[in-house]
Amino acid sequence: MVNNSNKKISFVIPAFNCADTIEESVDSIVRGNLKKGDEIIIVNDGSTDKTAGIIKKLENKYPFIITITNKENKGCPATRNIGINRASNTLIFNLDSDDVLHLGSISKLKEHLIENNADIATFSENRFFIKNTKKITHKWVTKGGILTLANFLAGPITPGGNFLYTKESWEKIGGYWEYGKGLHEYWGFTLKQLANGAKLTVMPKSYYFHRYGTGDSLFIRESKKENENYLITNKMIENFFNLIEETDVKYIKNNKETWFSNLNKHPIKLKGQAYGKTGKVVYKFTYKRNVRPLIIRTIKYFHLHDLIKNIVQKD
Repeated sequence: MVNNSNKKISFVIPAFNCADTIEESVDSIVRGNLKKGDEIIIVNDGSTDKTAGIIKKLENKYPFIITITNKENKGCPATRNIGINRASNTLIFNLDSDDVLHLGSISKLKEHLIENNADIATFSENRFFIKNTKKITHKWVTKGGILTLANFLAGPITPGGNFLYTKESWEKIGGYWEYGKGLHEYWGFTLKQLANGAKLTVMPKSYYFHRYGTGDSLFIRESKKENENYLITNKMIENFFNLIEETDVKYIKNNKETWFSNLNKHPIKLKGQAYGKTGKVVYKFTYKRNVRPLIIRTIKYFHLHDLIKNIVQKD
């Protein structure tokens, strides 16, 4: 990739029924993460609540915001592609409409991407919160450094989720897969990028705030659909069977409903390569007892039941 030291960022936010959260997300970009020449693109994906009014309020507050409106709900992957296609800058940062950036984190992430001559850079920690970013309930911590495809397939890992990457790398792979309305989209995007030769770096000791526990979030809605989880992950992985050892291709085909949730026990091996070693997530819990049911519910929705043994609990 080319040096992006003077390149600007397009922040792309898909927005569906997020009236209660999107203002905080946008403010976290503007206050300490937006540089001259950067832009914010919000795509209202057919919201039926008060999201449109909040976006209008943000437009009045920040005249540099660009808005796009989908007449009907297309789903998060398609909405991301629409926003990125409209982006005028060479670097893209995706921020979900209920997540929050740490002050000054994007400039450091951009520097990390440039220093490593990478196509994608991501934070090493997801710091989970429900309403207040000062009250973190638990963390997902990914080992810093270069993440290879072999490492990625060594565990059910989606590092960061809110990525910084070159628009060129997005164009090269044909954008996000528009499978479903959002389930496993980040995992699929990472898979697609790495399998096509993108260089992904995880910045150590960095983080963003990930909101969870809302009963009507996109991931929770999609997770409740019968068979949706394994149908989508199978549809994604089958594109790259040519890169995977035949024994593991057979394993995936014979265990269509369970291979993804069992990645920590049965990592997928690439042809002619050793098993990956860094595709694991460390779970650090710092919750109060009354928050435990929400956390366990989140684990169940993300199909990480077998990883509960890796949790460090601090009641």
